[in-house]
Amino acid sequence: MSSADLCPAELGSTRLAAAAALLLAAALAGCGNSLMPTPVGFDRAGADPFAQTAEPDRGATVRLFLATNRSVRKDSGGPSTYFGNDRADELRLGTLDVRIGDDGLGWPELRELSRRDGRDGTPPMRIAAIDDFGPVWTSAAELRTGSAEVGIEAAVRDRFAAAVERQLQDSGLDELFVFVHGFNTDIEGNAAVGASLFHYLGRRGALVQFEWPSRNSVWSYQADKAAAAASVRTFRHLLARLGTGNRVRKVHVIAHSAGAPIAVAAIHELRLMRSADPAPAVREGLRLGRLVLVAPDMDLDEFRDCVADGTTEVPERTTIYVSSRDKALDFSAWMAGFARLGQPLAELTPGRVEFLEDDANVDIVDVAAAEERMGSWLGHSYFHEDPQVSTDVLLTLISGAHPLDRGLQRDGKRKVYAFGTTYPERAREAARRIEAGAPGDTAPPPGGTPATKVPEP
Repeated sequence: MSSADLCPAELGSTRLAAAAALLLAAALAGCGNSLMPTPVGFDRAGADPFAQTAEPDRGATVRLFLATNRSVRKDSGGPSTYFGNDRADELRLGTLDVRIGDDGLGWPELRELSRRDGRDGTPPMRIAAIDDFGPVWTSAAELRTGSAEVGIEAAVRDRFAAAVERQLQDSGLDELFVFVHGFNTDIEGNAAVGASLFHYLGRRGALVQFEWPSRNSVWSYQADKAAAAASVRTFRHLLARLGTGNRVRKVHVIAHSAGAPIAVAAIHELRLMRSADPAPAVREGLRLGRLVLVAPDMDLDEFRDCVADGTTEVPERTTIYVSSRDKALDFSAWMAGFARLGQPLAELTPGRVEFLEDDANVDIVDVAAAEERMGSWLGHSYFHEDPQVSTDVLLTLISGAHPLDRGLQRDGKRKVYAFGTTYPERAREAARRIEAGAPGDTAPPPGGTPATKVPEP
């Protein structure tokens, strides 16, 4: 349903609901950062995500890698305020250390706490340190096509690459996870989410947090969307370089909300730049693995055009999470006047989503049932707030397994997957099975069938 289908009274009610959602989001923004609730698949009855965590990573501090086009604050009072909310003409690389809990929390206690059933709101998380290696370029003009090395600071690039290689070697997994945040965020909140995801990934591989300059204001939606659009080229160059490391085997991308069009547009441009090459060759060149789009705040027709140009043929597989309980995307659709990719399929005509259902390399996951049981009122950050949804997101990133192999159920005759009433038990079994195998080796080929046939209920 579009705004044109609503009568004046209904339209006014929708706008009031959208405004209320924004005000609630603003109120919740100051509630602090903490470790994400225990995913149901990794609680005490499920898999132990830390069984394979390497010794150097067994501690209360999580090391993330940072790539940002945020400005540097000259009056910074500490690591959490080192970067500002304005755009910069440069891409800076470095590391970001996130502390979980107070200084007295050790690894055994953290490991137990992380698997505690129903844990919510603790322990707190904060940025402990930022190591800014410096800029790898200082303006977009210095990365002109055909002169990509002009203006690049080799020392910064090489230091970053060496640090990533050491992390991959120490962790025992040669895979990168790239997290692209959404609207109305700051670096400390994003770091808490990125560190939580990496923590429950068993700290295997390495996680790169791409920090584009959100204004961190509920009233700056249009400014954030403009900043996201202006960050596409920067992210494209970053993505093209991440896969060139000697040890990097795969690069997986998870993008949330307004960060989703950054990831999609960057891959779209990379596909068009090599349009004469078959998609598998482009994928191999980028070493691109899974693309996960959570609550994507992206125009549906724009995404359709990207699909038509072969964008979703490049990743191994693309997973899109949608919800009918996402009030933030309701507001976004009202602002834009057009449907968003992350909105519920029930509100999108079958003809408009047919291109997704016919795309053999895209899975659509409807989280509405899980959100109804366990979700928040706003319903936009379910990928780290809802223990059921976070389980499936983590299993997707870890293995790329087919949705049925992750404990989901098929929703009717469409190629849409949902969270059934027995999902917690199915998720725990799936997590144990996936964790017992080799991470990253269970993904079916594009357009293929599940590695394990799980009967539908």
